[in-house]
Amino acid sequence: MGRTTPLALLLAVTPLVHATHLSDSLLNRVYNVMNQVSVHSWENGTKAEAILEATYPSLSVFSPTDPVPLPSGLSSGQVGQIIDVAQTTMSNRPATNLSAHGGSRLLNDGAAGDPASLGITIMIASTATGNAQVNGVSYGDAVNTELNYILYDVPRTTAGAISHRADQAQLWSDSVYMVPPFLAYYGAVNNNQTLIQIAYQQCSLYRNALRQSNGLWYHIVDGTGTSDPNPWATGNAWAAAGMLRVWATIRWSDYASQMSSQMNDLQGWITEIFDAAQGYTSDGLLRNYITDSSSFEDTSGTALFAATGLRLSTLNITNNYVNTSLNMLSALSTHVNSTGYLTQVVNPNDFTKQGDHSPEGQSFVVMAYAAYKEWDALGRAGAPGGGGGDPLGQSSGARMRVVSVGMGLVLAFAGIIGWVTI
Repeated sequence: MGRTTPLALLLAVTPLVHATHLSDSLLNRVYNVMNQVSVHSWENGTKAEAILEATYPSLSVFSPTDPVPLPSGLSSGQVGQIIDVAQTTMSNRPATNLSAHGGSRLLNDGAAGDPASLGITIMIASTATGNAQVNGVSYGDAVNTELNYILYDVPRTTAGAISHRADQAQLWSDSVYMVPPFLAYYGAVNNNQTLIQIAYQQCSLYRNALRQSNGLWYHIVDGTGTSDPNPWATGNAWAAAGMLRVWATIRWSDYASQMSSQMNDLQGWITEIFDAAQGYTSDGLLRNYITDSSSFEDTSGTALFAATGLRLSTLNITNNYVNTSLNMLSALSTHVNSTGYLTQVVNPNDFTKQGDHSPEGQSFVVMAYAAYKEWDALGRAGAPGGGGGDPLGQSSGARMRVVSVGMGLVLAFAGIIGWVTI
């Protein structure tokens, strides 16, 4: 994993924005903060997905038009922000540390699964640049090496689940968002049904290992050291959103008719999580540990749940979660401050504690509003009361109120000026 060196750390008291629907200008600030503070491999992979959904939606697997395969005429100028992420990733790709199959991992990381979240980004860059090289390695070679690493070098459980960790077989719900969507996308683009089936199987194996009797998932099981046998909100959102990306990829592949049972399974597993979670919202927000009434309310995981519920509608799967998702999105929007930071978030480096900011949370807000805008453009299916007016509330702008969130760290960056391996 890597860390961006900040130019300054500013201590500030930032007022909250009182709004149920973020204005475009404030949402742009959220987007800019996302770009500035995303540091680690999973944060940049998630950021790249948010960029696809919000800025280049026709290339997202959630697109209403077929995004697979990638357009043959795609140019780097058409996807400049994705190219930026891909180039930075390739610039930090280790030159040594060969895997057992003769290549280097995409990034050195204690988590085996997290760098795979950047695989789709590298694939798009390969197409858009004519498979250009960075530091003497082509995008295509880099993504192929990463694929082989995931399939053949990463530890597995006895059941065959690909570990989220590189040093031992340990399963994290996070990994369902990082690895299966990459495997499915690679398979769809390259007409490889076996890879798409592996993506589905990994979702199934993770569910078998992590699912609680109530339908929610544990966060971390197996292995030694870090453990978290609790229903972490962001982890459940990672799982549901990751499986939805696999579902959407299968839909656009050449194998949708042959894999209808797999799509039905994925749909059931996604809605199972949502059904179990939505009864625990408090004023529209989920708690960090969903079923623990003493746990703090977390806007980050709530944002990804909101994005997923609205995507279930835009994909014509079900409108059953539209109302819950709108309530979630409205509630979390009141916790975006005037500088574009999402507040009241879980610490991304210590999932048991509340943090000052969350790079992935910034991306989740961007995803949620991208989903909302598409849902709105498609006719507001399932909107409460017929969808008259603004479903998120009467105000579409930002009204300031004098509320102090205390002294917190606001990171000031001048863009990514280099990653340091940690």
